[in-house]
Amino acid sequence: MIGEIALLIKGLDTACKLVKTGLDRKKDLEEMGGEISSFFASKEAVEEKIAEVKKKNKNYNSTGSALEEAIQIEQQAQKIEDMMSRIGKEYSRQGKSHKWAKVKKDAANIQKNRDFKMAAANRKKILQDRQDDELYLVIKLVSGLVILMIGLTGVVLLVLN
Repeated sequence: MIGEIALLIKGLDTACKLVKTGLDRKKDLEEMGGEISSFFASKEAVEEKIAEVKKKNKNYNSTGSALEEAIQIEQQAQKIEDMMSRIGKEYSRQGKSHKWAKVKKDAANIQKNRDFKMAAANRKKILQDRQDDELYLVIKLVSGLVILMIGLTGVVLLVLN
């Protein structure tokens, strides 16, 4: 897992450097579409991996330094926040702050829809798991009753003989 995180962080670093270089050269944001897209893809991958690591650490005992892991997580979160701020400032500098506001609003709506779909999928999975558990319970009860009936039939036949 550490290797995966290291690769993702390296990808984020590369994407940040490309965006930073483009911003430093005052490139037009439309010309930087690929670099910005690469940054957002790397950002998403790192955030997902950080969430996975945090979730894993809640549920299991992990190895390694917790302090080191916390520092890495904080550094990456800060790097992402700083780059987002720079991109926003560049939109403003180029007179496109209204576009940045729309992008942020659209992103919030997209995330809201994703969260809703994920919650619905989780609810569906929970319901399916409950149905499966109930089905297994019914099968166990019926099997138990069949075994009990066979046993009682055997006892009755022994008594009658």
